[in-house]
Amino acid sequence: MKLLALSAVFAVVAAACGDDDGGDGEEPGGDGQKETVKIAFFGATTGELSALVVPGLQGARLRFQQAMDADEIPVNVQVDDFDTQADPAVAAPLVEEVVNDEEFVGVIGPAFSGESAGVGDRLDEAAIPRVTQSATDDALAQNGWVGWFRGLGNNSDMGLPAGNYIAAQEPSSACAASDGSAYGLGLKDIVVETVQGAGIDVPLNEDVEPGLDDYSALVTGIQDAGCPILFYGGYSPEAGLIRDQMTDSGLEDVLLVAGDGIKDSVFLDTAGDTAEGTIVSCTCADLSASEDEDAQAFNEAYEAEYGEPPAIYAAEGYDAASIYVEAFKNDALDRASIIEFIGNIEGFEGLTKTYTWEDNGELTEEGKVIYFYEVQGSEFVVLGTEEEVIG
Repeated sequence: MKLLALSAVFAVVAAACGDDDGGDGEEPGGDGQKETVKIAFFGATTGELSALVVPGLQGARLRFQQAMDADEIPVNVQVDDFDTQADPAVAAPLVEEVVNDEEFVGVIGPAFSGESAGVGDRLDEAAIPRVTQSATDDALAQNGWVGWFRGLGNNSDMGLPAGNYIAAQEPSSACAASDGSAYGLGLKDIVVETVQGAGIDVPLNEDVEPGLDDYSALVTGIQDAGCPILFYGGYSPEAGLIRDQMTDSGLEDVLLVAGDGIKDSVFLDTAGDTAEGTIVSCTCADLSASEDEDAQAFNEAYEAEYGEPPAIYAAEGYDAASIYVEAFKNDALDRASIIEFIGNIEGFEGLTKTYTWEDNGELTEEGKVIYFYEVQGSEFVVLGTEEEVIG
């Protein structure tokens, strides 16, 4: 799908933060005569996990603004972002605001698996469509939700390649840890099962408490187990500390392998030089070196608007918005008709993948593309797809 109106100035107006109702953001554009519909964006837009979320929000806003500037759609779109802090308890009252405001016709997100599970029933009860750009817990597809669509692969899609990558290194053993979250624990369990299935011993398999400053107990356990590889299922604040503390304890040669939850600037900043060589299996596409004209145009437009290159899930957020744009172009303008439209999409070509959904909201196999990244020189460098890296 071609990016339009690249010569236009993208005047995305930053929303006021910290208002009482939890929503912030308003979108300029349009001729003022069209009806305005609202899209809610749910995720941790502030705090340590925001580096995994804000790029997706910015990608979505960019796409909607382009559609309005080019007069692609019969409505004006206002994107309100709701800062959930990745906490289902915080997300719940924010969801009520969206449910009770008929101008909200859809959701992008929730960004995290735990909050997606916590508010999914309420959103489905209100027949609100949502396309998540980053929530990967397998169990989300088992709830029977009709308005939920996952715009990427799940934990199994990401964990199986990670386990196979570890097995391909032919280690004497491998250790595993997670933060105990729906995302992290689920991902770790899949990796452990895969590694053990390859005949590799996992002498240490435990969960740690997130938010600590000291993970020496885990580091000592890895040291005692003699593992040359650690898989960590969780997020960047803890992963960065674990990587740094392993190195400080003489375990600099232990390879850290993880999922998408650590692929951000927080991990790089926290781990510092010790991050070098870390491997990440991710459902996220890296379009930075793409020769595709649409991808190049997206990269240029995003950097022109936000003053930085697209980071993790920026392109996926853009794609989620593009799916809503396509619905609006086809006169699907209310909650129910949008759910029906998205559910019947076949072969929609986004920037990152081809979108067709199964009845349970999972992408068909064609759309599940996994990439491997390695930290090289304080940045994540794409090594290639699963097939290119491990066959």
